[in-house]
Amino acid sequence: MDVGIAIGATPPFEAMERRVARFAAAGFRSFWWPDHLVAFHSAELWATGGLATIQPDPHVYADPFVCMARCADAAGDAWLGTCVTDAVRRMPATLLQTAMSLDHVAPGRIVLGLGSGERANYEPYGVQVDSPTTRLEDATRQIRRLLEEPGPDEHGAVVGLRPPPGSPGPRLWLAAHGPRGLDLVGRYADGWLPNFLRHDEWRRARDAIATVATSSGRDPTAITYGLSAQVVIQETRAEARRLLSHPVIKAFALLLPPSRFEEVGAAHPLGGSGLGTLLATLDGDRVLEAAAAVPTEVVEDLFLFGTVDDVVDALRRYKGLDHVVLWDPIALADLGAARAGTRGTTELAARLHDEST
Repeated sequence: MDVGIAIGATPPFEAMERRVARFAAAGFRSFWWPDHLVAFHSAELWATGGLATIQPDPHVYADPFVCMARCADAAGDAWLGTCVTDAVRRMPATLLQTAMSLDHVAPGRIVLGLGSGERANYEPYGVQVDSPTTRLEDATRQIRRLLEEPGPDEHGAVVGLRPPPGSPGPRLWLAAHGPRGLDLVGRYADGWLPNFLRHDEWRRARDAIATVATSSGRDPTAITYGLSAQVVIQETRAEARRLLSHPVIKAFALLLPPSRFEEVGAAHPLGGSGLGTLLATLDGDRVLEAAAAVPTEVVEDLFLFGTVDDVVDALRRYKGLDHVVLWDPIALADLGAARAGTRGTTELAARLHDEST
């Protein structure tokens, strides 16, 4: 199992580059950046956490593709990817042109991670989307077609920039969860990078992708089956559990569907998944109150937490997992505990790499 890590997309770039270099030296095999304009933490919620003391504005995000370019050398031979961008703010051909350009900077190491997008990143800017999933379907098909053939297609579209000699070009990974998205992965994607899936849900979805790939004449083993995982690692399970009670960490559960709350006899504090409803720049105290109201059982079901051994055991349950991307949010809550979290994720990466070799 290869292990990657998410990197904050916040300048200064010199510090970001040093962080990537340290993780690369420790053996991480990929680095990933989010593509946001608006955070899902409101300013009121953010202010309760430790990171707010040095970064008071939660909505500070650099362009992920600029981050990838800047950190390409520091990453060594590791992959560089978006986790994830969308085809709402950037049209498919522009996304591919950017990924192709980066492939000339870091040949064979670029992953275009693509999802359906979040309302908060486009609606406040005057962009309306009737069906984000349909937008993702159209973009995936067009990007795959232009990856394989520069065009022009039947509409005259062309992306003439091609990979440099010796490079296979950028990879297309999808953050897919529902039946339509899983079908897209099986038919068109090089990799799959879902979030928030428990091991049994993940295995069922993996099987569905493999079935679609086979029926489409593709080799299902050629697809990289990944997972984007929220992890809280400390020296004791009790300390990790303490961190899960902080509102800025509990807030991640607001992105879950209502069904995950109903399983423990609770209602979603926002009435629906934050991916489609949350707008932190307008919701203010409502987001803070909603985060505080998340049941403990939901948070503990979402995160992989505890000691390194605990998280290794949890990831072993994802049978067939090729690549895991770790998201470590500890600094958002407690800067004092962040160092132990970094040590833990680094040890986790080494353990999983050793087991797979």
